[in-house]
Amino acid sequence: MNPQHYREFFGQLPTGVTAIVARSARGPVGLIVGTFSSVSLDPPLVSFMVTNASRSWIAVKAEGRFTANILASDQRRLSQTLAGWSPDKFRSVVFEQNEAHVIRGCLAWADCVFEREVEAGDHTIVLASPRELTVARAARPLIFFQRAYHRTLPVEDFRAPGWG
Repeated sequence: MNPQHYREFFGQLPTGVTAIVARSARGPVGLIVGTFSSVSLDPPLVSFMVTNASRSWIAVKAEGRFTANILASDQRRLSQTLAGWSPDKFRSVVFEQNEAHVIRGCLAWADCVFEREVEAGDHTIVLASPRELTVARAARPLIFFQRAYHRTLPVEDFRAPGWG
């Protein structure tokens, strides 16, 4: 399988952008994921995927608890900063609640407890239990699609010929 073609194919699938943040002795640690998702209602489980080489995930996992911050369309620069490798990437991040590491302006956040990992090729699937779910504000989500950030637009009428 050609890796470039593989990326191009899956680039056609839009994803939300979520900042995974934990509190460590050195301050906040975390990463950006495009794979945060609901897995199970009973028991409640969420998941996301990380590359096996992620040092940020190792730091988050060591804490055992994290906050998943679903980012809004006006948080593109924040996402780009947190996706980087700089140890100071959280320097300018403003948190609503320091204990939970809720990023100011996020759409919604989930306080989660790490459960387990599942090895999956060059990535790891992370499973966690959400302890608290909060919708913080009404706004449009930040979307990653075709290797770029996008905003959603409302669709006035989904009914098209043949859609019943």
